[in-house]
Amino acid sequence: MQSQTKPHTVLIAQSLFFINACVWLVIAVNSILRLESISNTPIVVLWVVILLMFANAGAMFITGLWLGKQSRWAYFLALTVLLANILLTFTDQVGFYDIVTVLLDFVTLGLLFYDRKSYF
Repeated sequence: MQSQTKPHTVLIAQSLFFINACVWLVIAVNSILRLESISNTPIVVLWVVILLMFANAGAMFITGLWLGKQSRWAYFLALTVLLANILLTFTDQVGFYDIVTVLLDFVTLGLLFYDRKSYF
C-alpha cells in the first residue's frame, strides 16, 4: 500500500493555522496581564473577550489539525474560520496583533484557494 503525501501547500496552510493559534494565545494572555490597566471597560466584558480569544486559538488549532485530512469539510471549516477572523479583525481598534493575524489569515486564505483541488 502506497501512502499519499500531502502537498507542501497543505502543510504550509496547517502551519499558518498553528502559528495563528499561537498568536491568539499570546493576545489572550497579554490581555489577562493587562486587565488592571483597562479601567473604562466592565471586567465581565473583558473576560468574555478573553474567553473568545482562547476559543479562537482553539478553533485555529483544531482547523489546522483537521486540514491535514484534506477533506471538503475541513476546507469549508478553514474558509469559515478565516473569513470570520478577517471580518472581526476590523470591528474594533486595529493594532499590531490585528495586522499580524489578518496577514496570516490572508496568506492562508490564498493558499487554500490556490490548492483547493487537494480538498475535493
